[in-house]
Amino acid sequence: MNLNKNFRKYSLGLVAGLLAFLCLPQANILGPGGLANAGFFNSDLEIFEEVMDLVSTKYVYPPDHKKLFSAAIEGMIKNVDPELVTLSKNPDINTLRYKKEDTRYKLTYDRNHDWDELQKVYYFLHDQSNKTITKENLESSAIEGIMNSLDTYSQYMDKDSFKKSMRDTEGKYGGLGMVITMKDNRLYVVKTMADSPAQRAGILADDSFVSVNGKEITEMHIEELADLLRGYPDTQVTLTLLRPKKNKKRTYTLTREIILINTVEYKTLDNQIGYLKISSFSKQTEKQLKVGLNEAEKNGVKGFILDLRENPGGLLTQSVKVASHFLFKGRMVVYTQGRAQDDYHEYRGLYKDSLHQVPVAIIVNQYSASASEIVAGALRDSGKALIIGENSYGKGSVQTIFRLSDGSGLRLTTSKYYTPSGIDITEHGIVPEIHIINDVAGEEVHKHDKVGPIQSSLNLKASSLNKFFEKQGVTLNAEHDSTVELALRILKNTTVASKKRSMEKAREIAANIDY
Repeated sequence: MNLNKNFRKYSLGLVAGLLAFLCLPQANILGPGGLANAGFFNSDLEIFEEVMDLVSTKYVYPPDHKKLFSAAIEGMIKNVDPELVTLSKNPDINTLRYKKEDTRYKLTYDRNHDWDELQKVYYFLHDQSNKTITKENLESSAIEGIMNSLDTYSQYMDKDSFKKSMRDTEGKYGGLGMVITMKDNRLYVVKTMADSPAQRAGILADDSFVSVNGKEITEMHIEELADLLRGYPDTQVTLTLLRPKKNKKRTYTLTREIILINTVEYKTLDNQIGYLKISSFSKQTEKQLKVGLNEAEKNGVKGFILDLRENPGGLLTQSVKVASHFLFKGRMVVYTQGRAQDDYHEYRGLYKDSLHQVPVAIIVNQYSASASEIVAGALRDSGKALIIGENSYGKGSVQTIFRLSDGSGLRLTTSKYYTPSGIDITEHGIVPEIHIINDVAGEEVHKHDKVGPIQSSLNLKASSLNKFFEKQGVTLNAEHDSTVELALRILKNTTVASKKRSMEKAREIAANIDY
């Protein structure tokens, strides 16, 4: 008989800057389905059920319990030597054979029924292994099976990983001073920071990760890699990276340091246009942005280029604050929608004294994600900002971290966010009005370019832009490439924040380019 124990509440944590508060109802602690070895106060699969409750009630999409329990069971089976186990599936009933014994189970869309079936498999694997497969391993594998069946960003964190996540949120961590990203299922270095352990060791952009502390990187989430790289200051970490140009692996042992990250770089271009390169959205981003805006005011700047390329995102609150500096107070920046109709939140412009009348061009690429897409989408939908570059990544979901009763935790996708005009960022990304085809890198079509109702108004090849500007004597480099030069020329001598006028100037420039 299943026992309901409603006398216990679970504590839960929350990712800073995402949602103000989430309530978790009292959990129903179900017993082991009447099995003889259950025991009245048996705690088997207690954490698993907490996870199932959270996924069932908080996940952004309604639960498919048959799919969830199937993934959990198959997760548990992975603990067994594949030579000793077989799983035969058919529409009527599944047969699991381990060594010389077998058990049968059938999953439906009834959660209580599937819960009993999962327990049957759980005890079968534990007992038939002569208890060499621990209950703890079976439970954590079942949880990981569920999380892997959801989405890329939902993740189970054991006690150590959860502690690291909370420590990182509080800012009490050390790092190596490198920006990492994922491309084509490869985790690699985007850049290293000045005078950081990574830069001093000679790590270069485009070096790809092979292992960290002996742990292979294959199929690892970028969040998992970040967790391995971060740690307390003065602790060591050993990395093996592959340098593609030389096809050679290198191993480094580095000591972590407290890294003070400057996320905003500012300079004035051609005495008229302010250039703001924002690399991520951390707790310090708006404060650093204000420093650049103050300098721009002193220089009499008449327009801004916001370069959000390679920006993986960060804090939602910071993206709202950054966008607010360029919008009317009260204008919508972004809204989030959870599964329930009433799980809806709007975020609007914060500042009365803003730069809403100043023309802006925003540069994005296929690695601009999350918070950077919020800023680009808000300013684009306002009708004042022109978007230039590539389709953005398309990361339009909000993750909330929940603390489980044993000290572990979940990072769970709880809602999606949309631009003010209702564009689903996950589905479409931010589509630029001026699409720069990066044919210099041999990429005529990017994997992240989304096919949908939103199309670019103008397509230009990077190679054509390079030739055009170089013939005019413009010196191009990594910090001032042809896309930045194009944005500069579009904004130059423009005094009104008008996307229509900016597109007219873009077409005038394009008419002189052989593209």
